[in-house]
Amino acid sequence: MRRLAYIFLGMFFWFSTGSADAVSMADYRKTFEIDLENDRFPTFAELEKAFNQENKLYEPRYHTVWQLLGEFDRDFYARTATYGINEKRLKWEDEDELLAIINAMPEDMYPYIGPMLFLIPNMSDKILNLPKIRETKNKFPERIAPQLKDVRDLEFLSPFLYYILKPEMWPENQQNIEMPRMTPYHPKVVYDEQFYQKVKSVVRPEAYMLGGSLKNKITRSDMRTISPKRDTVLTSADVQAFANTIDAVEDWYRSGDNRYRIAQVSAMLMSLEYEQDKTVAPGLRDVVNPCARLAIKAKILGRERDLAFRVAKEGFTLHEWAYTCDKVIKAYRTSLMSRHMLQALKSYQNGTYDDEIDKLSPRHRGIRYSTMQALTEMYRVPLIDLHEVRKNRSLLEDKWRKYNFEFAETPFMRSN
Repeated sequence: MRRLAYIFLGMFFWFSTGSADAVSMADYRKTFEIDLENDRFPTFAELEKAFNQENKLYEPRYHTVWQLLGEFDRDFYARTATYGINEKRLKWEDEDELLAIINAMPEDMYPYIGPMLFLIPNMSDKILNLPKIRETKNKFPERIAPQLKDVRDLEFLSPFLYYILKPEMWPENQQNIEMPRMTPYHPKVVYDEQFYQKVKSVVRPEAYMLGGSLKNKITRSDMRTISPKRDTVLTSADVQAFANTIDAVEDWYRSGDNRYRIAQVSAMLMSLEYEQDKTVAPGLRDVVNPCARLAIKAKILGRERDLAFRVAKEGFTLHEWAYTCDKVIKAYRTSLMSRHMLQALKSYQNGTYDDEIDKLSPRHRGIRYSTMQALTEMYRVPLIDLHEVRKNRSLLEDKWRKYNFEFAETPFMRSN
């Protein structure tokens, strides 16, 4: 049932439950900062214990008939006996969250999700009896995308796929709003002779004239960064060294049972983090900092030594490699940013949607702000890092294309 809630959250950019303490995007900035040297990370035993406790529906107390011998736990009996005589309705898990999501949806979305809800086993009656939801039972949506109208036997489509019938789900059906064109103007610039003389002293025109000779100088971009940290900037040599580790790290991830064990730790770690801080979606931290998170999971498994050997061939320690990797991914992602994403991020930072978000409940207010801050962190990169990665973008693309632009099966960029 929790997966169903996540599906709804994903459809509307809501991936987690929020918090009443969240008041702005800035409250979530430290959530996506990772300090591999000073942060404390749980052990595998701690993760396993927390995961088993969270996913246990009830405590049976007595597992075998042999445990019934001797003195019976009277307190346990009194507690369990009340279950059979209590006529009070027990609230369905995640009921409040799902109700809030449905109430926040536009009503024209109900025909595409309502029939599906009636097929979910043990779905809460409170949800199914909502007036607008109850009317959609066993009903096929009336508004269908023109791309699907001629599909044969479309009425037999599974209700779980009704959302693709909505015309607005198809990008080509969205209206293109004509934007006003700005009239270009030429600002008045006062000629500063001293400024241009200074430029000519640094960049001599005769060196770039036809037949001129340009001396190749070794710059900082050609040298490696000594002991890179979270706050150091990249060089072109750093990017090239990291690119040479991509195949080695992917080979480590796919060797033995590392893939299975990493997936196991990922599930338990996300479960623990979700219980500790429900303002951030499970898995969102992995998308923002995929390399540092992989290093953390390798440490939890006790397999960081083998991973460190793979990257040591290029002169990296495990921490240095993780920091460099995340910087390269963010800069590469930013170098291909669309103007629509740029406009959205600027709108987030300028508070364009704050008035609308304030109308939401405190829980969903936190949902919006945490997701918006995560998207901002995915593209937060110094200008010099962006410049150095652009020099080596073709090299990175050749490496990542083999793995469908995923890092340890964590997508960080669209393949196209």
